[in-house]
Amino acid sequence: MPATVHVSESTRTSMRVIITIAALVVLLVPIAFSVAHGASRLNYTNLEVTKSLPASVKDLSFDLDTSASVVVKTTDTDEPSVRLNATGPRGEAPKLQVRGSGSSSTVSIDEHRKLENSRIEVILPAASSKEMKLDFNGGFGAIDIVGDYQEIVAKTDGGAVDVNGSADTLQTSTDYGMTHLTGTFGTIESRTDVGTLDGSNLNVSDHVDAVTSTGTIDLDFSNDMVPMSGIVAKADEGSIDIRLPRLDLAQEKMAAEAPASKDDDSADDAKDLFYRINANSNQGSVDLAKDLKKYDASKDSKAADGKTIIPVAVSADTGTISIEQN
Repeated sequence: MPATVHVSESTRTSMRVIITIAALVVLLVPIAFSVAHGASRLNYTNLEVTKSLPASVKDLSFDLDTSASVVVKTTDTDEPSVRLNATGPRGEAPKLQVRGSGSSSTVSIDEHRKLENSRIEVILPAASSKEMKLDFNGGFGAIDIVGDYQEIVAKTDGGAVDVNGSADTLQTSTDYGMTHLTGTFGTIESRTDVGTLDGSNLNVSDHVDAVTSTGTIDLDFSNDMVPMSGIVAKADEGSIDIRLPRLDLAQEKMAAEAPASKDDDSADDAKDLFYRINANSNQGSVDLAKDLKKYDASKDSKAADGKTIIPVAVSADTGTISIEQN
C-alpha cells in the first residue's frame, strides 16, 4: 500500500494562506480593472464643436471612417455650418476638420477612437442647396439627408441611409443597412449587399435602378410622373414589391405641365405611354396585377404600337415578386 504522507499543521496553514491569496487575486484583478475603467469613464463628458462652412460651398464631401451618424438639412440660413456632438474624455475637444478651398469642402474627424455616440449635424442654406452636390464616403453610421440638392452620392460601409427631398441624381450604396428614399429625383441608383431598399411616394423622371443581394425591395411611385427610361429592380435573395404610377393619371399630370415648359423633352413625356413589364423569379411566384397583364412583355400587344415604351425589368433569384398600379 502506498506510504502515507504526513503534513504538519504549519504546512497546512501555509497552504491555506496561499490558496486564499490566490483566490483573492483572481477576484480582485477584474474588480480592480472594473474600478479603473469606471474611474476613466468618470472623466467622460458630452463634447460639442461647431465649425463654419464656406458660404460659397457647392461640393460638400464627408470622409468618415467612424460610426458617427450624419444629419444634413436645409434652413433659411445664409451661414452653413457643421456641428459634432459626442461623448469623450473631458478637456479633449473633438478634432472636427473642414478642409478645402473655394466651393469644395471635406468634413472629417481626426483621432476619433475615443469618441462615442458621435453625431454630425450639417445646416445648409435652402436658397442655394439645389446647386450643391453631397458626397458621403465610408463610415458605419446612419446617414439622414433632408432637402433639395443637385446631386447626392451616399456610400457607407454599414448603416442606414435615409433621403427625403429631391436631387437630379441620387446614388446610394451600403454593405449592410436599410435604405429609405422619399421625394423627387431625376435618376435613382441604389444598391445594398444586405438590407432593404424602401422607396415611398417616389417621383422619378428618368430611371430607377435598385439592387440588393440579400433583402427586400419595396418601391411605391406617385402618380405625378413616370420614369421615362424605365425601372430595374433585382434581388438575389428577397421579395420585390412595386407599385407603378397609373399611366392615365401620370400622363394627365405631365400633359398639364408640358405647356408651361419650353423643354422639348417635357412635351415628349406627355405622349401616350405603355409599360413593357418583364418579371421573373427563379424560385418564387410572380404576381402581376390584372390591370397590368396587358403590359406583360411575354405577350405581343398591338396596343403598344405608336406609344412610348416604359421598360420595367424585375427579377429575383429566390423570392416573390408583386407588381401593381397605384
